[in-house]
Amino acid sequence: MEVFEKIKREIKQDYYQQNFSNNGQRFIAWYLRNIHLRDQNQTKYDITDGKDDKQIDAIVIDDENSTVYTIQGKFIGAPNVDAEPLREVLSSWMQLKDLVKLQEGANEKLKCRLTDLSTALEDDYAIIFELLTTAGLTEGAKGDLKIFQEQIAQDEKLSATFDLVDNDELGRRYELALEREVPSINYSFTLEAGKYLLMEIAGTKAVVTAIPLRDCIKLPGIRDGSLFRKNVRQFMGLNNRVNKALKNTIFSDKQKDFFFYHNGITAICDKMELNNNVLSLKGLSIVNGCQSLNTILACSEKVKELEDTFILANFNLKRNA
Repeated sequence: MEVFEKIKREIKQDYYQQNFSNNGQRFIAWYLRNIHLRDQNQTKYDITDGKDDKQIDAIVIDDENSTVYTIQGKFIGAPNVDAEPLREVLSSWMQLKDLVKLQEGANEKLKCRLTDLSTALEDDYAIIFELLTTAGLTEGAKGDLKIFQEQIAQDEKLSATFDLVDNDELGRRYELALEREVPSINYSFTLEAGKYLLMEIAGTKAVVTAIPLRDCIKLPGIRDGSLFRKNVRQFMGLNNRVNKALKNTIFSDKQKDFFFYHNGITAICDKMELNNNVLSLKGLSIVNGCQSLNTILACSEKVKELEDTFILANFNLKRNA
C-alpha cells in the first residue's frame, strides 16, 4: 500500500495530469518514466491504453537489450487482485500470434506500436509480458499464474516470459532505479553442507557451489537486467536454441539431471564472506549466466516445485577488491 500511495501522489504532477486521461494510464506512464527510464515523448508514444487496446496498455521496445515489453497495468488500492488481469495478459499474448488480425481491430496508437513490435520480433528480440499491479495476487490467482506462465514459456510459435510486477516488486524496482547510475546488488545464500567448496586461487577467494534451481529465481536484478551489466550477452529470448533446451529440461522428467547438462554460472563480487554455511555477497554481478537465469525465471512457477535440482555456480572476489 505504501507504493500505491507514493504513486498516487506523484501522478498528480502536471505531466501526468495533462497528458493522460485517467489514473490507470498515469500509473503506466509513471512506471515507464521511473522504471524503464523512458523520456516524456517516448512514454506518450509507448502507451496504447484506451478503446480497442486489446488488453495491451503499453509496448516498450528496448533496442539496447533486444527486448520487447508488453505491459498491462492495474492501479488499485485493494490488497489483492484476482486472476482477471492474468487472463487479460494471456489474451494479449494469444492475439499477438496473429499480428495482421490484431492490427486490423486495434486503436491507432496500438497499430503504430505493433509495426515496431513486428520489426523487433523479426530481429529475434525477446518478449516479456509484464503485469503491473499495486496489489498482490489471491491464492487462486497464484495458481493461475503458474499455469499461464508455463503455457506462454512452452509455446512454439510465440514463446515469452510472463513477469508479475506486484506491490513488492514495484517497490524494489523503484529503489533500484534511484541508484541506477551506480547499482550495487547485495545478496546472501544459505549453502547446503557438502555442496560447496571455498578456495583461494592466485590470492583471490572463490566459492564453487551447487545451488537449488528454485533459489536462483530469488536473485535480485534478473528481471530488469541489473544483475547482468558485466555479462557478455543480454537475454536472447526463450526461442533461442540453447534457452529452449534449458526450458525443455526443466519441464521434462530429466529435471534432476539439469546440473550435469549445464556448464554453470559465473559471478564476481566486491566483497565475499562465508560464515556458518551462509555466503554473503556485496556488489554481485553475473558475468556468465544471463541466458540461464532468465530462462529459469521464465519457468519460475515450475521451478518452485523442483526438488533436488541444482545448478553449478562459481562466485569470485574481484581481483582489485
